[in-house]
Amino acid sequence: MNRFRKATSVLLSTVLLLSFGMTANASQSTEGKTEQAIKAESNFQLTTEKESVIKDLTRADKPASITDSVYAITENINLQTLQKSVLKKKVTPSLKASPKSASANATATASSATYSGTITEEGGTQFLYPIYLQPGELLQAQLDGPFSAQLDYDLYLYEFDMTTGDINPNAIDNSIYGTYFNNYEQGSASLPENVGARNTTGSEKAYAIAVHAKKGSSINDLFYLTVATSSKYDAYEPDESAFHAYNFTINNGGSSINSRSIHSGIDNDWYQITIPAGRNYDAVNVRLDSTSESYGYKAEVYGVLTGNQMVLLPQTNHNVSLNTGTYYVRVYTTSQYSADHLYTLTMKPVLKAGKIEITSFNSNGYYDYPTYSYGRHYRINGGSNLIVNGVVKTTDGQLVPNAPVTVAWLDQNWSEGSGNRTRTASTYTNDYGRFSVTLSLPQSTGRNVEYLSDIGSTHYYDLTGVAAQVDGTSISATDIIYLFAYSIRN
Repeated sequence: MNRFRKATSVLLSTVLLLSFGMTANASQSTEGKTEQAIKAESNFQLTTEKESVIKDLTRADKPASITDSVYAITENINLQTLQKSVLKKKVTPSLKASPKSASANATATASSATYSGTITEEGGTQFLYPIYLQPGELLQAQLDGPFSAQLDYDLYLYEFDMTTGDINPNAIDNSIYGTYFNNYEQGSASLPENVGARNTTGSEKAYAIAVHAKKGSSINDLFYLTVATSSKYDAYEPDESAFHAYNFTINNGGSSINSRSIHSGIDNDWYQITIPAGRNYDAVNVRLDSTSESYGYKAEVYGVLTGNQMVLLPQTNHNVSLNTGTYYVRVYTTSQYSADHLYTLTMKPVLKAGKIEITSFNSNGYYDYPTYSYGRHYRINGGSNLIVNGVVKTTDGQLVPNAPVTVAWLDQNWSEGSGNRTRTASTYTNDYGRFSVTLSLPQSTGRNVEYLSDIGSTHYYDLTGVAAQVDGTSISATDIIYLFAYSIRN
C-alpha cells in the first residue's frame, strides 16, 4: 500500500504540475453547472449476460494430472490374513444437520461414526468391516491424519462377501493423495482421503474399508476414519475425491451449477477445470451462494504436485490466480449440511484488465462542473464526501468483474504531516465491471484564487487530483478535482 501511495502521489503530482503549466495566470471563465454526472459508456457487452447454467456433468475419472496407476499399490495389501479391527469408535459432534434439514427429518437420512487407530509398520493395513448398505444407500468414508509430514496413509474401499467372509480383492474406490500440509481455517492439515460407493442393487450389500500405510508408520500418531451412510443424496454421487471429479466448463461470462447438495458431514463434491493457454484472464472467481456459505460450505481450488500432492490455492475476495493447466475444486462443509438444500457454485473468469476509467463524480447527489482556468472539472466543497465511480475493461472493451481497484486523492497544498494531504480507498469491481468508492475530503486551503468578472465573484479553491489504479498493475486513470473553499462578491 505504501508503494502504491508513493507511485500514485508522483502520478497525481505530475498531473497537477501539467495542469498548472496550462496557464500562468488565473483568467476569466464562465461558471457552469450540469444537472447530472457525466455518464459512463453503455454500449459494451456485459460478460455476465453470457453466464451459463450447467445442466449436466460428465465425470473425468483419473485425469491426466492425477496418476493413472491408482490401484498399483493394492498388491501390498494382504487381504488373506485379515485381523479383527482394533479401531476405537469415538463421537464427533462437530458437524450437524442444518435447521432446514432437521425440519425435513433429514437427520434420519444420514448417519455417521468415527473410529481412530494406528498402524505400527510401513505397508501395514487396518481394516474396518463389514459395513452394511441397504438398497439405494450411499456409503462414504473419510480418512483424516495421521497429522505428520513423514507419514502417508491411503484409503481403499472393497466389497465384502457376506457368505464367505472374504473381501473382493479388486478395490471399487480408493484415494491416494500424497501428504501435503495446507493451511485451513481449522488448522494445518493434509487433504483428507475420501472414498464412496452406492448400492445400486435390490438387496443388502456389505463393504470393507482399508487404511494403508504407504509411507512410514507410528505407534502414537492416530488416524481418524469417519464412515457415513445416507439414503438421500444428489444424482452425481459418489464423487468423493479428485480422482472422480466432474468436468466443469467455464465460459467467458462464467458458469454455475445449482443441482447438487452436501448431504452428510463428510460429503465432498469435486470438479475439474481446465485453464486454456489462449485465455483472456489470469484468475477465476469461485463462489458459493450466501445461504450455503452461512451453513459453513467451502469451495476450494487445488493444484496437483508430483505424487498427487494436493495444494490448496489462496483466494482473495474469492479470486484464485491460475496459470494454464488443470485444477480441482472441492465443495464440502465445515459446520452444517442439508440433503434438501441445493447449493449454487459459480465460477467466473476475472478478465485481464486493460484499462480503467473514472466515469463520474458526485457528493451525495450533488453534481458541479465549473470551468476554471484549468478546464472543466468536478468541483466539491471542502469537508465533503467525494464519490468516485468508474469501470475496468479489457483491451477489447469487455467489462472486468471483481477486479481490485484503489482510488487515491491528493492535495499538495496540505503538508505531509497534516493528515489532510491524501485520501485512499480500495474496492473490487462488481459483476458489471463497475466500482464506486467514497473519500472523506478535508477542508480546502483556498490556495488558488480566480476572479470571475461576469458574475463579479472571486473563488478560492485547491487544485487537487484523483487517480484510480488496478491493483498490481500500472493501469491507471487520473482527473482533476476543484476543492472549493469559499467565494467573495466584488
